[in-house]
Amino acid sequence: MEPQETKFSFIYHEIKQLIINGQIPPGNRLPSSRMLCNQYHASRYTINCVLEVLKDEGFIDIKPRLAPIVLSGKSASRAGDMEFDILRKRESIVQLYKTFGLLLPPLLVFASQNLNLEIMPHYKQALKASRLGLSKDGWRSSSKFIKEILEIGGNPLLANLFSTFELHNDLSFFTEECPYFLETFLGPSLSNADVLVDILKGNDPAVKHRQLVHLFQTLSDSIAGTLDHLACMTSSCPAPLSASFLWRPTRGKDYFYTRIVSDLNQKIGNGEYPCGTYLPYEKQLAHQYGVSVSTIRKALGELAQRGFVKTLNAKGTIVIEPDDSRVNQLLPNPRRTEEALQYLYALQLLALIIYSAALMAAPKFTSKELDELCDKFSRQDSICIIDIFEAILKHIEWKPLQTILTEAFRLTEWGHYIAYYDTKKQVLQNLNQQIIAAVLHLQEGNAKAFAAGMRDCYRYTLEHAKKYMIKKYSYYRASSIRIPEIY
Repeated sequence: MEPQETKFSFIYHEIKQLIINGQIPPGNRLPSSRMLCNQYHASRYTINCVLEVLKDEGFIDIKPRLAPIVLSGKSASRAGDMEFDILRKRESIVQLYKTFGLLLPPLLVFASQNLNLEIMPHYKQALKASRLGLSKDGWRSSSKFIKEILEIGGNPLLANLFSTFELHNDLSFFTEECPYFLETFLGPSLSNADVLVDILKGNDPAVKHRQLVHLFQTLSDSIAGTLDHLACMTSSCPAPLSASFLWRPTRGKDYFYTRIVSDLNQKIGNGEYPCGTYLPYEKQLAHQYGVSVSTIRKALGELAQRGFVKTLNAKGTIVIEPDDSRVNQLLPNPRRTEEALQYLYALQLLALIIYSAALMAAPKFTSKELDELCDKFSRQDSICIIDIFEAILKHIEWKPLQTILTEAFRLTEWGHYIAYYDTKKQVLQNLNQQIIAAVLHLQEGNAKAFAAGMRDCYRYTLEHAKKYMIKKYSYYRASSIRIPEIY
């Protein structure tokens, strides 16, 4: 398995990257230790250790009773190397901007609906920045405004996703070191109608979406054009570097055993380990996942609590049919409550972005693949949404989009069975029929109908899970989860 990231590690790397890429410019202060503790759900000790390391490395200065201040020397020392680093990551940066150019429009339309944008803290600064352009510090106000909208939109995964984009986008380099970028991005391709704040204040979701698509597509094209220009102007273009894009929505809580639980739960859900069969022995699983036996036992204990498996003395761990009573025991636990809410948030996110992903993947499906999918769908107890999702994922070439879809889907494993005990067969039957209908559209060459069908499947799953969890388990926190509109 991938190396486990500690809380110290991800907090240190995130704050350091925010400083390096200009999100927190020299002379500005970091949030206070108390605010950082709340933001990262970490102890004061962990935060202080991070700040001490950043101080020793010359990124910040710390004075008693004052928030740490960002120093200019470290950023300046890297200025000469930034262009080289940017060109090495050229392909990754292009894919990143294309991915978020695809995803931000539906996320922003969803989050901004019925919001009074004018009372938001960064509204005036963002309005001024949008009208004057992205030169120098102007982009930071627009970025903060976008993040505020996504935070208020009700789904923490949206703002979390945008924060990760900010960590990797190197926008300060393009706005502050590349006049060519500002000339192309703010050139004749954009008009007054493309001002971000004015677009978001609109009332028609379809119009807002169309305008945001144009705005972010222009940004993406300008970034790609600027990188081409820099490559042409450089005598010896550096060898490309495959920079990895990481999104960990459960960072700091992303323990080895939770990923094993997620993987085993998915394999149980898709029939790889059907009811009545035994899982591999603990030592075999430990070797398979590259962890200790005690970690495997913790994962199996979690699956047993959820009611998916039962350990029999001297026999092993057998997969069982989940028991409805388990949910009533699980949901009152605060940790389980958060897991249930996160499951609903993940469904909501997928309902917002799966259309674009499915539309991108559609032309790459072969007749043979579609026939194989239909064969899988005909099997008894098939969960078609898992098969079709994996098939779509296989045809997504942009690494950032692959990562986002994979992580969002991983968060939905919690609800493969839990939300649907007493009506599981009927719900799965309805969902499977919708998936089969969507694939039939794809076989007929209608990519848009296929993508719309995938979106409707996630809207249906979210709507059913929300109603069922409120009615069956009195889980009223689910009532705040909105079903994304169709436009």
